[in-house]
Amino acid sequence: MVSDVECKVTPLPGQVFIGSLIDCVNRAKYSIDVIQYQWNFYPLKPTSQIQGLNRALLAKAESGVKVRVLLNKEGRGAHLMEINMKASKFLSDGGVQVKFGRTFPITHAKLWVFDDDEVILGSHNLSNRSVTVNNEASALIKGRGVAV
Repeated sequence: MVSDVECKVTPLPGQVFIGSLIDCVNRAKYSIDVIQYQWNFYPLKPTSQIQGLNRALLAKAESGVKVRVLLNKEGRGAHLMEINMKASKFLSDGGVQVKFGRTFPITHAKLWVFDDDEVILGSHNLSNRSVTVNNEASALIKGRGVAV
């Protein structure tokens, strides 16, 4: 539990989220740690903002940044597991360490930690719908005391 820690919090509503997330990925120098409920890869949609994130993250892993991801193992249906398994394959093939959470309780969190200095926490899944249609909200928290 963190309390009384100085930090800067920036709201990332709606479509602002994905650009800020890509910026944080691009700034990372040492490590990126992720907990994500749903993660889509869209190889047939190269202009998708989510694919832009995927490319940026894989480039970081290839450059030597330590990238670790925890994905949800199961949701309410097999469809989510299929999505996350596909993401796991792309991520693992790109040098990212991927693990799956337990079946119960489900891992519904969406959390990104960059270089123990910045955190993004919120409700955005990594899907085109989440960053274009849904009314999601996340926040960027800058402060070493929060990220460590």
